[in-house]
Amino acid sequence: MPQTAFQPREPDSRAPAVREVPPPAPAAAPVAFQPSRELLTAWMLLLLNDGATHGYELRRLLETHGVATETGAMYRTLRKLENEGRASSRWEDSVAGPRRRLYQVTRKGRHDLHDLVSSIRVTRDVHTAFLEVHEAAATQG
Repeated sequence: MPQTAFQPREPDSRAPAVREVPPPAPAAAPVAFQPSRELLTAWMLLLLNDGATHGYELRRLLETHGVATETGAMYRTLRKLENEGRASSRWEDSVAGPRRRLYQVTRKGRHDLHDLVSSIRVTRDVHTAFLEVHEAAATQG
C-alpha cells in the first residue's frame, strides 16, 4: 500500500505538552451606519471631491468614517453618479494587478454636493430640535 503524505502517529509521552492559547478577544468594531441612498451619494461625492480614487479605496474610506454599505450598492451608486453626469471614470493600468477604474467628481457633482450638504444641514437641525424636545420631556417626566 502506498504511503500518504499524512500518517497519524501515536502521541509521544516524552514530548512536552502543547499549551493551548485562547484566541484573541475580538476587537471592538466601530459602529457602522447603513446610510440612505441620498446620504451614501453625498458621502461618495464628498470623498471623490477630495480626489480621484478607485472603488476599493472608496469603500475603505467609507468604512473609516463608519459608513457601511454593500459593495454592490456602492458600485450601483457610482454607475448612477456617472449616468447622471455627477462623476466620471476611466480605466487605469495597475503595476501589481488588473486594470482598475478610477472615479472622480465632475463640476455637476460638486454643485450637487453643495446642495446635498444644505439638505443634510436642515435634516440635522430638525433632528437636533427633536432630540432637545425629547430630552426636555424626559427630564420633566
